[in-house]
Amino acid sequence: MRTFEYRLYPSRAQHQQLMACLIEARAIYNEMLAALKAQYETNNTFPSKYDLTARFKGRGGDLVPATTVQTLADRLSKALKRFLQMKDLGLPVGFPRFKTPNRWHSIQLRQYATSRDVWLDDDGKHLHVPAKLGRLLKIKVHRPLVGTPVTAHLVLRADGHWYALIVCETTPQDAQGIAHPARVACVHTAIGLDVGLKVFLADSAGGMVENPRHYQWGQKRLAQAQRTVCRRKKGSHRRRKANRVVACKHLKISRQRRDFHFKTAKQYAEQYSRICVEDLNITGMVKNRSLAKSIHDASWSAFLDILTDKAERAGHVVVRVPTRFTSQKCSRCGEYVQKSLSVRTHICPFCGLVEDRDVNAAKNIKQAGALPSGTGADGLPDELRSPRL
Repeated sequence: MRTFEYRLYPSRAQHQQLMACLIEARAIYNEMLAALKAQYETNNTFPSKYDLTARFKGRGGDLVPATTVQTLADRLSKALKRFLQMKDLGLPVGFPRFKTPNRWHSIQLRQYATSRDVWLDDDGKHLHVPAKLGRLLKIKVHRPLVGTPVTAHLVLRADGHWYALIVCETTPQDAQGIAHPARVACVHTAIGLDVGLKVFLADSAGGMVENPRHYQWGQKRLAQAQRTVCRRKKGSHRRRKANRVVACKHLKISRQRRDFHFKTAKQYAEQYSRICVEDLNITGMVKNRSLAKSIHDASWSAFLDILTDKAERAGHVVVRVPTRFTSQKCSRCGEYVQKSLSVRTHICPFCGLVEDRDVNAAKNIKQAGALPSGTGADGLPDELRSPRL
């Protein structure tokens, strides 16, 4: 599945219709959640999405399309299902909560097809939507759709603009390359990547990508905008305007980070057939208060997800390996040299290898993720070995 995002240009009347639908859809969702809680307190059971759909049939009135009301019931049912699954696993999770205006930004249109809920015009300049949402929205299709469109979302971003997110079903990727007859010839068969904070990543070929630190660079301007919010009177129109300015600055930082991730992932996904990365426990890593902000700013998890998706489209594979001792092991002789996080150079007293710590780790990651040789020496030991005397 791939999602394509396009900018919408609604007229003033259409913008009012979209906002009215957004506000009313949030109210219906909250009513569904209240009904769900009431039934559980009375009968100790939860209503299904079909029960919610039947109970709120026609509730949309002149503002919300009927199929959007159905998607609200489906959305609440999925949230409840995820809550129950996480609770059964013993993981910390909160019950689905009522949505405030700043947590509700999208309108889902269920069926993408001609004469259905949503579809693109033949000229590619207009998006057909239900009459309750403006019927014909001007859209800028800057790139063609790939795959079969199945559904769409109308999203209001912090910059005040509406966007259409069209979800398309794509051809499944094939491990033998059948879906990619014209796959790019790889310069190297495999490569290891080690992500970090001093540099964003280092590869086993010796290359490094600098850490852009988008949030750190935008933090000064963000702090100025937040101080402006604090000076405004609560509930005033000027405070709402100041809050929108803060939201726009956060949106810009997230877009910069995402653009950097896509450009970096594209280089490696197209050049290497086997990309080895660490299987990081980022949830545990961000508990370190000294590094949490920098880790969130680097956003390794989002980058690795993008890298995996791009590699699959190119007919390549991303392999995740255990993180144990990748920085302590010498990539040349295999001995373990203990070092703290502040030591940035790997110096092996056994073979004399002197190398950047991250490049050495990337080489170990590549060795750990290499194809099995059948010798039984491919895995890492369970415990740290003592150095030879």
